[in-house]
Amino acid sequence: MPGHSNSFNRPGINKLMFISGLFALLFCFLTKSWNVYNYSIIGAVLELLWLPVMIIVFIGPIFSISLFFKDNYNPRSLALYAAILQLTAMMILIFFKRF
Repeated sequence: MPGHSNSFNRPGINKLMFISGLFALLFCFLTKSWNVYNYSIIGAVLELLWLPVMIIVFIGPIFSISLFFKDNYNPRSLALYAAILQLTAMMILIFFKRF
């Protein structure tokens, strides 16, 4: 098909990375802005989720940027926005103690 670009070959992976980046951003914002240990069940769930979130936050941007490169640098790619969300979550973890 003429005019058909080669981008968006992996919409499922891009969408998964975007949703995981959104989840990581919400997790980091929640744990930095609210005392999660006031409620024991919420604290227990967040204690179980901290390792997967750290993997998403610190390894996810590398994977998202590589997906963005494979999408021919398309600014509408969800991989770009996933990397932005994951890098924002990383900045929240590194630079903020409490909101």
